[in-house]
Amino acid sequence: MLGLSTCYISETLNDGEELFIILQKLGIEFLELEYRIPESTFLNIKPKLKFKNIKILSIHNFFPFPEEYSHLKPSGDLFLLSSLDKEEREKAIKFTIKTIRTANDLECSAVVLHLGKVEMDSYHKEFCHFYDSEQIDSLEMDLFLKRVKEERESKKQRFLDAVFFSLEKINREAEKQNVFLGVENRYYFNEIPNFEEIGIILNKFSGSNILYWHDIGHGHVQEKLKMQSHQELLKTYSPYILGMHLHDANGYNDHKPPGKGEIDFGWFKEYLKDETKKVLEIHPQASFEDLQEGFMYLQEIGYK
Repeated sequence: MLGLSTCYISETLNDGEELFIILQKLGIEFLELEYRIPESTFLNIKPKLKFKNIKILSIHNFFPFPEEYSHLKPSGDLFLLSSLDKEEREKAIKFTIKTIRTANDLECSAVVLHLGKVEMDSYHKEFCHFYDSEQIDSLEMDLFLKRVKEERESKKQRFLDAVFFSLEKINREAEKQNVFLGVENRYYFNEIPNFEEIGIILNKFSGSNILYWHDIGHGHVQEKLKMQSHQELLKTYSPYILGMHLHDANGYNDHKPPGKGEIDFGWFKEYLKDETKKVLEIHPQASFEDLQEGFMYLQEIGYK
């Protein structure tokens, strides 16, 4: 099951016709709907999805983007499931439940979740500086990494507890609606979950509808910035994978079409099952030609 995320075109999505043309040209019938699509646009294209026989492979929380927050930038982190503020956390739960119900209505079995963050600096500029200045393997980098890991460890528990509280409520609805939740590995150092936290969450919710969603680009970036091993991440959690976001990357710049960066997609195949949901998540800056080449490249090396 190889599909396309609407993030490639959602900024200009109106009646959906351009999207359907792209899917037809690519020969794709599977789609991930994501949080940049406002409710009014979704209601406009919803009947056409069924008419065009488009199958919804996954939905990325929060979907559709609520009209009452149209003054804010659409984001999978619009409200944080990790928030210590009760009002914000309840909004995150409310709109996630709405996404789950939308998934059920569209006969889609997978919702992708961002879980939030530990409230601290992401240190993204510092990580990038070490990489850009070719000091990523230096003693200074090792000392920096040790310090920020200790800081994150000392602050994480309250935010992780908030995530557990949120997931308890969300999972109950997911089980009721027969929808599975994919907890996504993230990009920034302070985001939840990191390597260990994925295991903690999967263990705590073992046997539930909570599984793992692997983002190949994020895994690559975090390895490049020395946060964690990409291969170890997959080797450890591949039995729990619900789906994957597929995109290429150069250094810490991701969301490129496959084959247009430095990621070797060949070795990921051993971690994929036939039923694994595979979604091309490509930013709209990419040309259609590059997107098409990326899709054909994945097919040629055995992604289906």
